[in-house]
Amino acid sequence: MASFTSSSSPASYWLSLALALAACFGAQTLVLRWTGGRTTKSESNFFSSVARVQSGVRGTPRVMLLGSSIAGRLPDRNRGFEGVGNLGCDGESAVEVLRAIDAGTIPGAPVLVIEGNTLFRAIDRKEAPLADTMESHWFHAGIGVPNLSAGGRPSAIVYTLLMERKMGRTDVASTQPLAVSTKPAPIVGEGALLAPGEEALVEELAGILRKLAAKGTRMTIVMYPPMVPMDSPDRRVPHELARRTGLPFWDLAGAIAPDAVRFTDAYHMDPPSAAAALRTILDATGD
Repeated sequence: MASFTSSSSPASYWLSLALALAACFGAQTLVLRWTGGRTTKSESNFFSSVARVQSGVRGTPRVMLLGSSIAGRLPDRNRGFEGVGNLGCDGESAVEVLRAIDAGTIPGAPVLVIEGNTLFRAIDRKEAPLADTMESHWFHAGIGVPNLSAGGRPSAIVYTLLMERKMGRTDVASTQPLAVSTKPAPIVGEGALLAPGEEALVEELAGILRKLAAKGTRMTIVMYPPMVPMDSPDRRVPHELARRTGLPFWDLAGAIAPDAVRFTDAYHMDPPSAAAALRTILDATGD
């Protein structure tokens, strides 16, 4: 029968395991600090979204960026924009986060910048895994302890490092705003004719935004580059939502020159363009 020697005793085994775990957590903590605790991209839209929301609500951000991965590519306080938290959800829209803020599941902020491009995605959306996750104990534990968050997962860290190595970082201090031809303003005029699903979504969101406004939250609905068709639900839903609520609406995509920003694909701005877009929005809204 095998027996433990002094060099392979249970005590030394557990000590070695504890030291190895401590080393792993130490390395994880150093990388999280270097990246600011924010995941640029994970191995799936779901984990990317969870990580970004956990990081975005941590602490007390003054401004929250709500939307899809289009907004998710914008920098925030972890990239030099003090007081800005990014809650962009890959493959989703601002709707799930607005519902969570309205329900008290996650905290809001004094200022919300709401991406209009993808609000229509919530029409007839049956499954809401992100909404369920935001109510879980694990999600809230990850807000308080970054090592336990979705952004602290090894795969998320590796994806973030690879993405930043590929696309680079932006010198926020030298970022200048884009030249724009318009500013955010309330919508004046007749309402648009909406399809039944669009009408239901706009009415739901209008109710949420009115309640938030009554609490003193300042909000702006922004259409990011790239330009969306004027007669599409991408445009109709946010435009009508702004009209009914009286919130400022800004077609940033239409306010800049066609070649003012660059993209990494068909929808997402590259880091310098994303930083310039955010600087432009914060200047225009006085934040």
